[in-house]
This record gives sequence, structure tokens and C-alpha cells, in this order.
Amino acid sequence: MTGIYLSGKTKLGAEEFKYSFKTGAHKRIAIIGPNGSGKTTLLRLIAGHERLLSGSLKIDEVIYDEPISEFFVPPHLRKLVLQHQGGSVFPHLTVEDNVAFPYRAKGYSKRNARSLARETLENFGLSKLKDKYPSQLSGGQTARVSLARSLTRRPKLLLLDEPTSALDVESANQIHQTLRRLDTSLLLVSHDPVEVLKLSDYIIALERNNVIQFGDLESIIHQPASPWLSKFFDLNLISGVATGLEFKSDGGELLQLPQHHSGNVQISFPSSAVSLHLSPPTGSPRNKWKTSIAGLDRKDNLIKVKLSGSFDCHATITLSSFQELEIALGNTIWASVKATELNVLPDTIPAKT
Repeated sequence: MTGIYLSGKTKLGAEEFKYSFKTGAHKRIAIIGPNGSGKTTLLRLIAGHERLLSGSLKIDEVIYDEPISEFFVPPHLRKLVLQHQGGSVFPHLTVEDNVAFPYRAKGYSKRNARSLARETLENFGLSKLKDKYPSQLSGGQTARVSLARSLTRRPKLLLLDEPTSALDVESANQIHQTLRRLDTSLLLVSHDPVEVLKLSDYIIALERNNVIQFGDLESIIHQPASPWLSKFFDLNLISGVATGLEFKSDGGELLQLPQHHSGNVQISFPSSAVSLHLSPPTGSPRNKWKTSIAGLDRKDNLIKVKLSGSFDCHATITLSSFQELEIALGNTIWASVKATELNVLPDTIPAKT
């Protein structure tokens, strides 16, 4: 895909939405922003379910919507698929027949359609579910079946609106693994920073119905254009090697993971999940390490503490906790984070310094 170009505006009721960005040849794009900032409207605009009042939308240099020339490609003629939250399936059809349905709609015989459906299900690791009905599936299984059916249409671009928001952690991880294996270009709306890190390499950030920043993932993480963006990506990223439930950072620190992994990875965890202690913490099982205070930054009633040691990271604590600890620059301190707060990512994102 050579990219999406959009410069224009639309209106829903009394609300006006202005969009201006270009993605270049990036294949995994995330749309992020606060609630009500225009994320789903943008997705629907690209899918053709909303129309521009002015401006132009191009995908791969082909015009899809341009009011001044009265040119508009209807949704069914766009090689795009819009996948809603949790996906959707036909309740009266088996998994196999759900996935075969798009082939039947194209005129394939029942036999050929089912043969192609079985091939698709095998690629998605869903073969064992082929004879089950949707009522017999978990939320994660339903979402994967719906995704498999969508991809039988061989879309140029897969549009995903909060694909894992209603799923448990394990089911969400299965969807993430499936999506990462796809060669299809993705345009993703998500409120989950970990999901954005896992699935995208380019960001379109919205606030107040406008695009406030767009660019590659690394630049947005390291130079966010607004306080909301800074807070959204308030994650620590640590590189290292995973072996089973153990993670060894590049600096040699050992941490326990919530699930088995192997190979070069990064772990991410929110700065708010890091606790600070004057002595080694006891009690519930935690990852703990000795570190030193390299920076302090106060914002209202919160203190962001930069920690430097076997790996660098940040902790965000309240002003009262900071005063209770009586810490200062250069102090040695203990830090801890629960294993359940750690998320494992592919080792592709440069960590903050």
C-alpha cells in the first residue's frame, strides 16, 4: 500500500470534523485520541459510510471521495473491510459456513466454498471449531472467526474499531498474534497503548475533532504533541531476552513474566505501576530491583521519578508519597512492579532515554 491521504472535513449533526494527514507506505496504522475526538468517524469516512463535505480522500493515489469533482466510491466497491468491536457472525451458521459465506456470495459452489473456508480456518488455527455454532464459542473465538471471514474478501485495507476492547487478556493476545501474522494493511482505532505498540508503526492522533499529530510510532512516543498523548504513552519499555517466565534485561536484571515467552522481546509497564521503597519490599510476589534517582518532575500533585540502574525507567507517585519517602536526586532506592503489570512486545521499538 502506498498510503492514505486525507485533507478535508465532514459533519455529523452539529459537530464538524477536520482531518489532514498522509501516511506514506506504512502498513500498520493506529488512530488514537480521547473519547469523542472523531476516531470512529474517521474510520467510517475511509470505509465510505460517511462522506466528505470538502477536500479529498485518496488511497494508493486513487481518489475515493472528492466533493468538488462529485466523485465518490461507494463502500461495496472499496477493497476495504470494516471490522467492529468483537466482530460479528451469523448465529444460525456453523463456524465453517460462516467463513464459507463470502465465497458462496461470490457464486462458489457449496463444496468449493467449504473447502476454501477449511483452508482459511486452518491458517487461523480454528480448524477444531469448524462444526461449532457461535453460541458455543468464547468471545475471543468469535472475534477470530469474524476476522477470518472478513479476510476471505482479500481487502486492500482492514479497518479495525477497538478489536479487543470487550475481550479478556488471553483472547486479546490471540487476536494480536493473528493480526501480526497478516500481510494485509491495518488501520486500527484503539484506546489501549499496549495494543497500539503491538500492532502499529504509524500514528494518527486526534483531539477535539482535529488531527493534532501524525507520524511514525517512535517519533510520536518520544515527542508527543499534547499532554493527552504524553499520558497515553506513559509506558516504560525495557529490552531483553525472555526464557519461559523469566526476562533478563540487556543490563542483566531478572524479572518474572506473567506468561511464557521466548527470544528477544521488550516488556512494557505503566510508570504508575512502579512502586518505590526505602528498603527491599516484602509481601506479595513482586519484581524488585535496586536503582537510583536520576530525575524528578512535578506535575500538579504527581511526581515523575526517573530511575537509572541496570535499566532506565520512570515511576509516577503522588506528592504525599514523595514527601513520605524523603527522596532526592542521586539517592539509591528500591523499585518494584507486579508481574501482572508487564506486557511483552516484539523487540522493535527504541526505548526512551
